[in-house]
Amino acid sequence: MASRSARFEVLPDVMLAWTPSENPDDEAAWMSSPAERFDSDGDRAGTRTSWKLAVSHSREKRVGPGTVGWVHEWTGRGRIAAVVVFDSNPYSRTGADNEAEWYADGILGVIPEEHRVTAETIMAHPDWKPSAPYMGAKGRQFKDGAPVVPGNAVILRELVDDETARWLGLDRSMAH
Repeated sequence: MASRSARFEVLPDVMLAWTPSENPDDEAAWMSSPAERFDSDGDRAGTRTSWKLAVSHSREKRVGPGTVGWVHEWTGRGRIAAVVVFDSNPYSRTGADNEAEWYADGILGVIPEEHRVTAETIMAHPDWKPSAPYMGAKGRQFKDGAPVVPGNAVILRELVDDETARWLGLDRSMAH
């Protein structure tokens, strides 16, 4: 459920794209700001990050505190390889070409290689509604910050491993 501020609606879930280094376990390749470590659940540490957004900074709907960013890794057909829990509203910086670039801050949790959720697993879920990047034979491009359909966000939360679910603050005690 999206929350609403006086000025805009905060999106609950968005897609983010990232291609880390050749070594998928190299967490440094996922970072875009100083390496301040956070331990949000006692098991997995997260990394403070500023994520550049291509969308989701409009006047009506935005990434904001509490938004979950599902990080799609473009390997093979793709997979969910990390999550970002945002804790700031978008803000602009002037880029190298003197254009405004939009960022939001949050905590990045990289999912261990063996627990990453593949495109095939996502698209095989009977309730998945095809949406970028998980649709069709090759997947589909999207812009960082594109909203995730609420029903699909529920499915992504169901498919992550228990440790990632705990990291996101999900209570799975009723499901097991």
